[in-house]
Amino acid sequence: MDKITKDNLDSFMEYYHGFHDSYITHIHYDTYQEKIELSFDVCWSSKPVLREDNTYETNRTKMKMELNRVKQCNIKEIFSWDYINHAFMKYLTLEEEEYLCFASDEEDPLLYIVCEEIEYEDLKESW
Repeated sequence: MDKITKDNLDSFMEYYHGFHDSYITHIHYDTYQEKIELSFDVCWSSKPVLREDNTYETNRTKMKMELNRVKQCNIKEIFSWDYINHAFMKYLTLEEEEYLCFASDEEDPLLYIVCEEIEYEDLKESW
C-alpha cells in the first residue's frame, strides 16, 4: 500500500479528482486497532480522455484506504445514492499534534475522520 504524505497529498487529490462522483462502498471500523478501512468506487482517476462522441473516459477504478490511529471520526448514515462531490483532505493540528483529516465534503461531510496516517491501494479494477 502507498502512504499519503505532505509531499504527495496534492498530487493524490489531483490524480483522483477530489473523488468527484465517487461512492463509499464499504466501511469497517476496528476500535481495538484504532483503524478504519474504506472502500470506494472512484469515478475519475488520472487524465480523462475525450472520446470521439464528446463523452469522457474517466478511468473508473476501485480503491481501498486504511486510516490508522484514528483520533476522531463522525460517520452519518450513508445511502447507496450518496456520492462525493469533492472530498476534503488536509493536515491539521489538534492538541499540538499533527493529524491527517479525510472528509467526504468540507462543509457537510457524510464521513469525517482524523487520524495519524492514511494508506491506500488503487485496485485497478473498473466498476
